Amino acid sequence: MTKLPTRLSIYGVAVHEDAILLCRIASGYPGEGMWTLPGGGIEWGEHPLDALRREIHEETGLDLGGYEHLGIDARVYEGGKYPDGIHVVRMIYRTPLSGAPSVTEVDGSVDACRWVPLSELDELPTVNLVRAALEIAGIEIT
Repeated sequence: MTKLPTRLSIYGVAVHEDAILLCRIASGYPGEGMWTLPGGGIEWGEHPLDALRREIHEETGLDLGGYEHLGIDARVYEGGKYPDGIHVVRMIYRTPLSGAPSVTEVDGSVDACRWVPLSELDELPTVNLVRAALEIAGIEIT
């Protein structure tokens, strides 16, 4: 059996005053221009919760206080950099955050972040992770 790559990642679902915190994927990255949850890949040897803290801070400038594990989303993607496929495993956490976000990572995978009213979510191009995570979190979009 051929071993294909697996990417383990972690993401935060932050909802505050009926708005969700989203980040826009930067130019040159898969999904560029789309909006996603703050989070990303877990580095070799890194504890997943340390990765969550790091990613939240890099992509939003906010500091993670608490968290609650919500579930896992896993998918196989083919195409782009991975014509033979990649198995993506994404851990989803509720992350109570508030405040004005700002991207702190220079030349990172996101170039903007903002609170998006849940009522306006359909107006933005989002990656499938956003809907999957909201479903895992039990948050309905009206």
